[in-house]
Amino acid sequence: MTTNAYEAEIHPKSRHIECGNCRQSLPLRMTECGERAAVWLCAECSVPFVALCIEDRLPGNANSVRLDARYFDTTGLPSISPVIHRHVLALANRKTSSVAQEKRRSTRKAQSLVVPAVCLGPGFVPEGMSFRLIVANLSCEGIGLIHNACIGSEYIALELGTGIEEPIQVIVQIVRQRRLDPPFYEIGGIFYVRMGSEATAPSSTHVPQAE
Repeated sequence: MTTNAYEAEIHPKSRHIECGNCRQSLPLRMTECGERAAVWLCAECSVPFVALCIEDRLPGNANSVRLDARYFDTTGLPSISPVIHRHVLALANRKTSSVAQEKRRSTRKAQSLVVPAVCLGPGFVPEGMSFRLIVANLSCEGIGLIHNACIGSEYIALELGTGIEEPIQVIVQIVRQRRLDPPFYEIGGIFYVRMGSEATAPSSTHVPQAE
């Protein structure tokens, strides 16, 4: 990927960026003094922008951008052994209470995936190093995750994929964390947005269930 970005057009009234290559309006803005930025890509033409996300515009325009792949690079991190993987899945998939099941709007399907993730701060800027999470279950609205520590951010970004097709980037809002056997935590989240790819419908925030 080239490091040279096309010139962005800035609209002062809305403070958003328009891609200078494909003319698509993006839910991004330039930083102000002291703000940290992230590298975002225009989903239409992959031109990079060093910018902040306009948080209230993202839900309606998430199909137009995605985070740079560098934020999901887990090269060099230790792998999760099959023994640990099976153990934590067994912990998380114990029968839940009927009350918890009733609160879910759709049935969750058990999974056995390991995905890269990164915590997000203001402007949905990635914070800290990327890490790996175990996906325990998926539904149209939410996801169950397992990690070896409590997550301190309200939002995280994940890449969901099987390695065959382009990974799907999603932002997940964490709504619940429950301690399992130390040091593991079960983390419940809802899908906030699915980020851009050519196949993403502008109004879609659902994530297809993995097979």
